[in-house]
Amino acid sequence: MYNRESILKTLNSENYYIDKHSLDLFLNDWKIDSIYEDEDGLEFYDELALDRIKKGISLKAQGYSDEQIIAKLQKIEPKQEKPAEPVQPILVKDFLPVEEVPVVEENTVTDLTPRQDKSFTLDVTSQTLQMLAEAVAKKISDDITNSDMATRLIEAGGYKRDNEIMARQIQELLDHNKELSARIEQLESHPSRSFWSRFWHGR
Repeated sequence: MYNRESILKTLNSENYYIDKHSLDLFLNDWKIDSIYEDEDGLEFYDELALDRIKKGISLKAQGYSDEQIIAKLQKIEPKQEKPAEPVQPILVKDFLPVEEVPVVEENTVTDLTPRQDKSFTLDVTSQTLQMLAEAVAKKISDDITNSDMATRLIEAGGYKRDNEIMARQIQELLDHNKELSARIEQLESHPSRSFWSRFWHGR
């Protein structure tokens, strides 16, 4: 970016000898606007503005009017930058010592850079399939562990165990009650009654 002072220096270094007042007039008369203005009101111009000023000075020297100069300057387009060079792929094997270059199987693809004139396919080996299967299994296992299903299964197992313990205790109580009932019946039986009657009458 250029401010008016740096534009003047650039123009004078390239043999366009003008002063600050002339530059101000050219910018105003030829409607060359700044692209940025800072907090202090200092205006900045781009490369296109500098090119238009140079062209305008040349046209002015040839006798063109300001209206004709404005029309010609509006047709000047920004300079097109050269397209970037395509980036070449970097292969790891290029940086390994010769003795450490890994042996590559025939059907293994090492350079995955697509080319316009060739198509390529990627072979999936059994090792890749095994890795995918393990990853899927781990995902399912993690989902079950982290889901409510695991909690429900654990709780259901706990309820079943509690129910079994309770059923055992109830069965023990029932068995105990049967024993008590059998003893009561035995005490109320005939021989027992005669014992009690003898006991009471004897007193």
